[in-house]
Amino acid sequence: MYLVTDVQELKRRRKAKGLSMKGLSECAGLPGNAVLRIESGSTKRINHLRAREIAKALNCEVSDIFKYNNCST
Repeated sequence: MYLVTDVQELKRRRKAKGLSMKGLSECAGLPGNAVLRIESGSTKRINHLRAREIAKALNCEVSDIFKYNNCST
């Protein structure tokens, strides 16, 4: 089981906070290009720890921007 991103919601919340992709990555304590990879779709599976840090940086719940997916693809 892993998390998939609601990319549009992630972008909306990031922009509402006035953060660049790099800025959000830094606020979440992630590598500088992590959010870029997530928003561009090159990262399909999101680790729940990273998802939690992104949600925390955006002051929202993980479930607001990430959904569980039981598929193995």
